[in-house]
Formats: sequence, C-alpha cells, structure tokens
Amino acid sequence: MTAIEGLERLETTALWRPEAGAQRREVYVSIGEAELVIQDSAGTALTHWSLPALVRVNAGAPAVYAPAPGTDEELEVEEPEMIAALDRVVAAVEKGRAKPGRLRRIATGLVLGAAVGFAIMWLPGALRDQAAGLLPPSKRSELGERMLAEFTLLTGPPCETVTGREALDRLHARLLPTTPGRIEVLRDLPHPALALPGGLLLLSDVPLLTQDDPDVAAGHLLAAAITAQERPPLEALLRDLGATSLIRLLTAGVVTDAEITEHVETLLLDAPPLAAPERLRPGFAAARLAWAPWATATGRAPGEAPASQMPSALDDDSWQRLREVCDG
Repeated sequence: MTAIEGLERLETTALWRPEAGAQRREVYVSIGEAELVIQDSAGTALTHWSLPALVRVNAGAPAVYAPAPGTDEELEVEEPEMIAALDRVVAAVEKGRAKPGRLRRIATGLVLGAAVGFAIMWLPGALRDQAAGLLPPSKRSELGERMLAEFTLLTGPPCETVTGREALDRLHARLLPTTPGRIEVLRDLPHPALALPGGLLLLSDVPLLTQDDPDVAAGHLLAAAITAQERPPLEALLRDLGATSLIRLLTAGVVTDAEITEHVETLLLDAPPLAAPERLRPGFAAARLAWAPWATATGRAPGEAPASQMPSALDDDSWQRLREVCDG
C-alpha cells in the first residue's frame, strides 16, 4: 500500500459513525503507511482502518467510506483532496484484485490453509498465547486506548488539569521509572485502580478524596501494575474472545467495538483479583513505597515497621495538585 506516495501527509476532519444507529461525531482523519487513523479532538485514536480493505459506499458527495464491505461503520468526508486520495487507494486495491495472478492465488490458499490448520490444532488456549505474543506494542496501546474510551462513556472524560497531569507523571516516574505508560484518573471508577493493555493505569478519584495519604493512592496503582505483570490485561481481553475473533485478530488485527464493550463491562463488574501479598510486598520494596499505609487501608496485614522510613510517593504540593485533578 505504499505505491501511492504522499498520502501520509494528508489530514482532515470528517464525520464518523461507529455502528448502525449511532450518532455521528466529528473526528480527525489522517493516513498512515497502510492505515487510516481516526482520532478524537484530544488526539486519542478511536480506530484504525486498513487501507487495503477500504471501500467507498456511495458515488456522490460528500463521500462515504467503510472499513470493509458490509459493515455498519462509516466515515463521511467532504475535503476534496482527501476524497481524491482515498478514491485512489480504493482504485489501486480494485486494480490489484482484478488480476490476482496464479502465484497470488496459490500463496493466499497456502496462508489460509495454514491458518485454518493452525487454528484446528491449537485452539483455544494456544491460539490465545499466540495472539498475545504476536501483537506489537502499538496494537496493545490501541486496545488500551479503546478500552479507556469505553470506560469514559460511563465515568466521563479523564480528570485533567495542568498541575494534576504533572503530578500524575511524577507519580508514574516514581513508581514505574522503567515502564512505559501513563496514569489516568476517572471519576467514580468502581475499583481503586485498574491496569489496561499498553501500560495504561486507571485510578479512581475515590482514594484521592477519601485518603489523605499519597502512599495509599500510589499503593493502589502499584498493586495493579504488579498484578498486570503476573496476569497481563491483554490476556484477560483475549480470554473473552471466541475462536473466530482470535483468528480475525491474528489475521486482520481487528477487535470489534462490541467485544471491547463486553470486556469493559466485565471489568466494571469484577476487577481482576490482585496478586498475593507475598508477590506484592517485594514489588513495594523494589519501588521504595511503604507497604503499611496501603495494606492498612485495604484491610491487609501491615506487617512490621521497616528498618528505615520509605520516602513518600509524592511531596505535599504534588499530592494536593493530584487531589484537585478532578476540579478542573
């Protein structure tokens, strides 16, 4: 899909409908190396469309596109330059399909045959392991962002102030200095903290409002992060997918919006159980975070006082800015 040069520089606004009956929303559209990226006004990726699968569903203006034939998801574009570019993509794909050639048919048959044979031999557990091992970091991050977007439909947008974001970034660097990712605070999240794919950590605003100790909030985040190392959140998502969905993920890199919604609803009702204390306590020690404040707040044994005082997770000023992050 790189035969058409210059597409990666195109970006415009458009109207996106994620499914039949859904209200259209204004989005930003840009073209990557082999995909169409649809983002919200904050720059968060809502979905990625494969350019080779792109289809146009009307002949008039504004132009309407879909990520694949027969889908209810649609994108309405008015910018003439973007329409011309996308129509060139559609035409190039159709031209390639018109004369597939014997070698291409043989190769496609071999790939499909191998995929079917692999699925029959290894389903279900090994197929999930394969998917977990093959997904690149960018795909894990995309799934995490889509799950976050689903959470925000129920909780509202993530809490955000300039000073609050600085405090969150400082807290992430304090607890997980070598781990990529970020922390987002959601109002009334029913669990103190949750880990999502791609290094996303969600923190409820409840510990910020009810506990005047940064070590308690930090403990919730660190416990979720340690648990995610033991039981990765991506694997939890894959366990909710059926065999057909796993094969689609492996071959096309697609997880549907409905599957994301169903998994998020499961997380809201029943958060993953935290790792055992004998696994958590060494993690707290490695992060130089006091165990007793969080353990006491969550009803766990605080244990003996440490020989030397652990540094606080945040200084007083940063802690107060973090507690006010949802007031912006």
